[in-house]
Amino acid sequence: MNKSLVLKAFCLLMLCGLAVATRAANPALPNIPSTVFKITDYGAVGDGTTDNATNIQKAIDTANAAGGGMVEIPAGTFASGPFVLRSSINLHLDAGAMIEMLPISEYPGGTTNPPTFITCHNIHDLEISGQGTFDGQGRAWWEAFGASRRVMRPMIFNLYSADRVFIHDVTYKNPPDHHCGLRGNGGDITISNLTVATDFPSPNTDGLNFVGTNCVIEDCHISDGDDNIAMGSSGPLNDLLITNCVFGHGHGVSIGSGIAGVTNLTVVDCSFNGGDNGLRIKCARDHSQPIKGVNYLNLTMTNVRFPIVFYTYYNLVGNPDRISPARVLDASNTMTVNAMTPDWSDITISNLTATSPNIGGVIWGPTEKPIRNVTLIDVDITAPRTFDLYNVKGVTVIDSQFHFSHGSTFTLCNAGLTVSNSVHSDRTITIDGATSDNSLALYNTDAFLQSDDAYGANPITLGGSTLTDTGDLTLSKDKQVNFVLGADAATVDVTGDLELNATLNITSVSGFTATTYTLFTYSGNLTGQPLLGSLPAGWNCTLDTSTHGIVKLVVHPGGAQPSAKIDAQPMRMNQVLASRLN
Repeated sequence: MNKSLVLKAFCLLMLCGLAVATRAANPALPNIPSTVFKITDYGAVGDGTTDNATNIQKAIDTANAAGGGMVEIPAGTFASGPFVLRSSINLHLDAGAMIEMLPISEYPGGTTNPPTFITCHNIHDLEISGQGTFDGQGRAWWEAFGASRRVMRPMIFNLYSADRVFIHDVTYKNPPDHHCGLRGNGGDITISNLTVATDFPSPNTDGLNFVGTNCVIEDCHISDGDDNIAMGSSGPLNDLLITNCVFGHGHGVSIGSGIAGVTNLTVVDCSFNGGDNGLRIKCARDHSQPIKGVNYLNLTMTNVRFPIVFYTYYNLVGNPDRISPARVLDASNTMTVNAMTPDWSDITISNLTATSPNIGGVIWGPTEKPIRNVTLIDVDITAPRTFDLYNVKGVTVIDSQFHFSHGSTFTLCNAGLTVSNSVHSDRTITIDGATSDNSLALYNTDAFLQSDDAYGANPITLGGSTLTDTGDLTLSKDKQVNFVLGADAATVDVTGDLELNATLNITSVSGFTATTYTLFTYSGNLTGQPLLGSLPAGWNCTLDTSTHGIVKLVVHPGGAQPSAKIDAQPMRMNQVLASRLN
């Protein structure tokens, strides 16, 4: 683990006042006696054809009756039908050992009611270890499923409500359906150095379906035909660390589509290469319990189609790569808020570098309960197109860069966006969107409006920034524009006519002095009657529109205006970050 980057990310999050969750303790490992029960001593034959289910089960049951121990699979290919794991067992595969599912033609239940290959239910102290491989012989199942969606397919593992689990060093491949499910209400689960290696396409071959409390997934290599890791669907997920993993083809690190509640998830020091998705949260608008306290730190993505995709319209669209604001508004009928309305908040992405052949990202929450408090720090994304922010409030983007070959940097619809840089950025971001309940704040960031519709934003807050609008601009009486003024200016630049009836609020920061500040520039005509709202205490402030093309704020000492009520925290945050990073 790159400890210096982890420390930097942690410090940035602390400086920004964001909660960084930490696990209470490392997961407890299973306590298993060392007595060995070799399956060949119970009649198992590693010839690749004999069904060894009865022999393997006998070794497991004998070990369990003796108080537990290692059930050893020696080198060889041991075909088998389904069997059940017990408490206090280490299922250990020696180097060169393979447990292979019976082929589809011989598997119990056929394609109508096949049981899961390896299962357990309400057990404790389980280990699955060694240098061997579990092979599901899935290709014939995939072909059958492709021919008829009525075909039912078994998983390799379904470990339900298991406590103190340690899976390490083994390889899973080619399951008919999912590779491994950790489901129910288990806890203290450690998965280390697991390899999941399954060809693509291979339908529904999730690498890990995971729920549990106080868990770690580390040093794993996962490539498959669906979610690399799918979390939170069959039970609550609390306190999970995913670290130092490599994800290949597949659908990324995902939460959903059914979500039984997620708290305190951290994904750190991982890489994604060539998959469909990187970070994904997905569900329908009425199919999620709360998600809170999710941190993604120190990640690299190469050629990932959707680096960041969080959305609550999974039942309406597949991957939301071309969702326009018009489509968002069409789907914006308000549903009644209930216990299963998605309630997602406090999500942080820090130190992410990504390249994508498709879209920079999309965050799309439900109209009736927008996603809240999403923070991006040191994010660098290269892609053809935009980052969509739909029905999401409190998005803060800090010291990040977006390299999109065409279209806007951000597309807004019912979104609250703050873009903040430690020092003034030499890159101008572009903003598009639809007139809706938007808000926009820029600190040390110049921006260009692709569409007047983006001026549905209310309020607009500027500090050390210029916001440029091409064409005519109308700011009505119900609008507010907040200017944070000090050593650096803040200006709205209009290339056409300006109709200005908005309330203008002024906040002073370091360097604010008796001088003239340019608030607006325009090329056409000026109409309207702007109103000065909140002003800094101890200063006389007046508007000057006498010079064509400029709306000025003239500041003199004195006066007793009330203190400004605008939250200038983002500017203070920039100053702290700058001092920390220098």
